[in-house]
Amino acid sequence: MNTATIRQYGRIARHFASTRAVEVLALQASPALGVFLGGWRLERDGLVAPALLAFGSCALTAHIFVFNDWAGHAGDLRDPLRAPHVFSGRGISRREVAGAALLLLVLAFVAFAAVGVPALLFGTAIAALGFLYSASPVLGKNTPVASSLNHLVGGTLHFLLGYTLAHALDARGVGIGLFFGLVFAAGHLNQEVRDYDGDRVNGIRTNAVAFGRRTAFVASLVTFTAAYAMLAALAAAGVLPRLLLWSPLAWLVHLAWSVQALRRGLDFATAEWMQRRYRWLFALVGLVMLTG
Repeated sequence: MNTATIRQYGRIARHFASTRAVEVLALQASPALGVFLGGWRLERDGLVAPALLAFGSCALTAHIFVFNDWAGHAGDLRDPLRAPHVFSGRGISRREVAGAALLLLVLAFVAFAAVGVPALLFGTAIAALGFLYSASPVLGKNTPVASSLNHLVGGTLHFLLGYTLAHALDARGVGIGLFFGLVFAAGHLNQEVRDYDGDRVNGIRTNAVAFGRRTAFVASLVTFTAAYAMLAALAAAGVLPRLLLWSPLAWLVHLAWSVQALRRGLDFATAEWMQRRYRWLFALVGLVMLTG
C-alpha cells in the first residue's frame, strides 16, 4: 500500500467521520443499553466481548450509512441541502466508497463472529435490512410504510444485538427491543419530514412524499406515543424501573413540542429542532433504565 493510497483512505475516513460520526455514535445507545439490561457484569463477563460487540456495531452502522450514501449518490447531488456534503465533491469515487462500505461490513462480521453466534445472526439480519432499505425498489426507502417497518424491525434487532451478549433471547428482551424499534421508526418518520424537499425532487416516495409532511409528522407522533405506552407497560410489569411509570409526563412534553412544531411549520429546520428535543428526552429515559 503506497502513500497515495493511505492518504486516500484517510480522506474517505475523514469525510464520513465529519458527515456520519454523530449519527453512528448516537445509535449505539440501543445495543449498549441492551448489554446492560441483558445482565452483563464486568467481573463475570469481562470487557473483551462487549468491546468487540461495540466495535462491530459501530462498523455495521457506519457500513449502512456509507452504503446508503453510495446508493443515493446521484439523488444527493440533486438535493441542494445534501449536495455540498456529497463524497464526490471531496475527490472520492463511488468505487472507493463501495470498497469502504464492504470493508466496514467485513470488520463488523469478524467482530460479531468473535463474540458469538447470536451476535453474528443479529448483525447479519441488520445488514440485510440496511441493504433492503437502500437498494430494494420494493422494500426500501422508496416504499411508504415498508421503510418504517424496516426501521421498526431494525431498531428492535439492534437492541437485541446487545441484549443477547449475556442473556438468552426471551420475551423480556423482545419487549424492550420493541420499545427501541418504535422509537427508531418514529424518529425515521421525523427524518422523512426533514428530507421531504430533497426526496420529492428525486422522486423518492417516502411516507412524507406519498402522504404529505403533516401526515408523516402525525404518524411519527403516534408511533412515539406507542413507544411511551410500551415504556410505561414494561415499567408496570416490573421489566423496567418503576420510575418509568412517570414516562407519560415525558410524553406530554413531547406532545407540547409536537404542537409547537406544527405551528412553526414543518420544514427542514423544524424537523431538526424536534429531533434535538426528543433525543434529549430519550437520553433521559436511557439514564433511568440504567438505574434499574
